[in-house]
Amino acid sequence: MNHSKILLVGLGNKTLPNTRHNVGMMVLDSIAKNLNLTWSQNRNWKSDTIQTTIKVKRKEEIREYQVTLLKPRKLMNISGSCVAEAVKDLGIPLQNLYVFHDDMQRDLGKVNLKGGGSANGHNGIKSVIENLKTNEFKRVRVGIGRPPADIDDRSYEVVAGFVLSQFTQSEMDKLEEAVYPLWTKNQGLELLCDKGQIFKPSKPKKKKTVDPSKWEKNQQKKKNSTLLEAEEKVAPIVKTVNTTAAVINEAA
Repeated sequence: MNHSKILLVGLGNKTLPNTRHNVGMMVLDSIAKNLNLTWSQNRNWKSDTIQTTIKVKRKEEIREYQVTLLKPRKLMNISGSCVAEAVKDLGIPLQNLYVFHDDMQRDLGKVNLKGGGSANGHNGIKSVIENLKTNEFKRVRVGIGRPPADIDDRSYEVVAGFVLSQFTQSEMDKLEEAVYPLWTKNQGLELLCDKGQIFKPSKPKKKKTVDPSKWEKNQQKKKNSTLLEAEEKVAPIVKTVNTTAAVINEAA
């Protein structure tokens, strides 16, 4: 198998665009838009796909990665067969398979890379595990938050209603600001392909707030200190002047 091949899968329901359950597909759409690429239908995999080459410069060498983006056309809960067919046909090593999906356990915009393990209640991931017959593949979990506290009784009806509803405009803005740039800016896609890592933006430094009363006290201390230093410098001079004056008076 060629380890330069990478498969990025975005889970969701094709017929329910811009819903919270579709955030995996939405991330891949943002990557495709950034690369100015167009989706085409792959009937064998029952998916929409894009294939491209990502080049990464490392010192004196350039590494090339053959990257396939895939959005299943089947419903989320049975989309695993689409992924399994693509993995088999492309000869993708499982360490190079990344499945992007929504995660209710994380706040909106929080992103986490998981190396394997259970589906944690996500039916799309469960379907992928069943069809691959292994859970040893990577998941990029994109936080969508939970339903409002006053209705969040964790029942199937409430959860389903929440994940299948559309993002609000402010939530869409949050994705544009905090999620999509992880792979569309700062060589984020190259970092994922080359090192299997997610770009971590640097946290803005918090501006120190100054208590006015403390600032005034500090300024007074500085003023007193300056006066003291001036007095210490002047004192020897005054002493010398006084001594000289006394000598002159005695001589007179």
